[in-house]
Amino acid sequence: MRKITATFLCLVLMSFVSRSAFCAAPGAKYKENKLVLNGVNFSVDPRIELFHTMEVLAGVPVTNFIDLDYKQKMVDRLSPFKTHPLFTYLRRNPLYGKLFTTIDGPIWFMLHMTPELDWRKDIPVPEQQNPALDSLRILMKDFSVKADYAAFFNSNSDLYQISLATLAYNLPDFDEKNRLMDYCGAKEKAKTQFNVILNFLGWGNFGPRIFKKDGAELYAVIAPDKTAIRVPTFDVRSLYKLLWHEFAHSFANPAVEKVQSQFEPMSHLLEPIRESMKSQAYDSWLVVVKEHLTEAIACRMAALKFGEAAADMNYFRYQKGMRWIYLTPLINALKVYEANRSTYPTLDSFMPKIIVSLKSVGQADIDRWMAETEQIRKPDLTVIPTVGDIYDRKNILFIYATGETDQVADRKLKDFMNKFKNQVGVLKEAKMVTDTVALTMDLSSYNLSVWGTPWGNKFLEKYMPQIPLRITGEQVVAENTYSGSGYGVLIGWVNPANPQNTMAVYTGQSPADVVDFNQIMNGSGNYHIFRNFITIRQGSFNRQAQTWVAK
Repeated sequence: MRKITATFLCLVLMSFVSRSAFCAAPGAKYKENKLVLNGVNFSVDPRIELFHTMEVLAGVPVTNFIDLDYKQKMVDRLSPFKTHPLFTYLRRNPLYGKLFTTIDGPIWFMLHMTPELDWRKDIPVPEQQNPALDSLRILMKDFSVKADYAAFFNSNSDLYQISLATLAYNLPDFDEKNRLMDYCGAKEKAKTQFNVILNFLGWGNFGPRIFKKDGAELYAVIAPDKTAIRVPTFDVRSLYKLLWHEFAHSFANPAVEKVQSQFEPMSHLLEPIRESMKSQAYDSWLVVVKEHLTEAIACRMAALKFGEAAADMNYFRYQKGMRWIYLTPLINALKVYEANRSTYPTLDSFMPKIIVSLKSVGQADIDRWMAETEQIRKPDLTVIPTVGDIYDRKNILFIYATGETDQVADRKLKDFMNKFKNQVGVLKEAKMVTDTVALTMDLSSYNLSVWGTPWGNKFLEKYMPQIPLRITGEQVVAENTYSGSGYGVLIGWVNPANPQNTMAVYTGQSPADVVDFNQIMNGSGNYHIFRNFITIRQGSFNRQAQTWVAK
């Protein structure tokens, strides 16, 4: 009966759309907009772009909000074709809620077609059995011919190419296909495609996986987060995270599924995080296990590429803030896996240890990890004070270090601190206490001025973990990693005892690195990294998914 219905509907559409539409010359062929980085294909896909063009013309409010004149070009060039039957069909059959019931449905739909919008014959295509979606395909194909969409797509080739080139420039030493497959012990690299599609007008990021008899097509369909001089840009940190996560699913999911019966008795572990996971569209224990293992692999890929401190700050910490509490035992287990690859050559072979790592979780562990999440989410504000906000406040308290090991550098900083305090009018009347005394005080009424290294100032040592920035003797980690020594860092944050008051932090890898910081322009950002009086980075702290991150 379904086949009869599908055939009938297609016949109706053929009468609805003029015969000449199906006999018309196809017009221009699509130019290829693609580059390859160590086996990973980066491209702009005409199928995906056509789908979003249809959304823009139909007024479907799920397109990317970035400022991109590409949208206006689309409207100017293709609006005359809004009388096409495709748009009548969409008014009767809404894309979301009727034609598609999931947000990633359209991506699967388009990838199951050829560039000419015929169903692919090399893979199973479930949409082919859906008369409504097959009708959508036929109408889209006809629209693309009538509107000569290929010519429009090709006219934007400069935009596509510069976007691809900009992305490639920001991915030095990119070899993530080989790294990830080696990490998981996967074979047959030649038969596994890694495809990254730039989804200019998309809403969200997606990771479809298509498995064929002779291999697999793994996709990361990614949307830009902003534009710069009219070019879509992608946050590199988020990009790596996305690529590792989406591609790792292809190895983590099958590994979990092979032993899923052994995870089911641990389903009680879902209860503490059920609501948080549900809000992220993960509503079953098995799905949560797959997502956690996939993200644990992504965190380890980050650690092996960028270092442990950077991975902890910019990947692990962020996920903990979203209550992915079981990353802790999984990451610890994966470190054992990395150290014993001769014993565990593949992820599959290590799954018994993954199971043990979750079996060993107790209530005390859960309580501790849940508390960490709450700590990471503080302060519950929308804006963090800038470095210079302290100069507009009253009742300021200076907190200086007593635990610096470099006494000469410590003396230099204290001399400068006293001189600086007496030079700035609002600071002259400020009180001064040691770090150890400050730890015993009620500080809620003060605005704080904290001086010294994160290990020399005991007050700062206690509260620095709340700030999304890390300083070690070898590097500073903010939105990026700044290796070497000699860095001074200025930070605007909140008073830990009262987030309505501010805290300014004058710190660095050595007390001497902060001396004479006032010789450089500073004050407008949430953090300021400098070396030898040269600004390296001035950035902000943004709240994403209730977690503060450096940007």
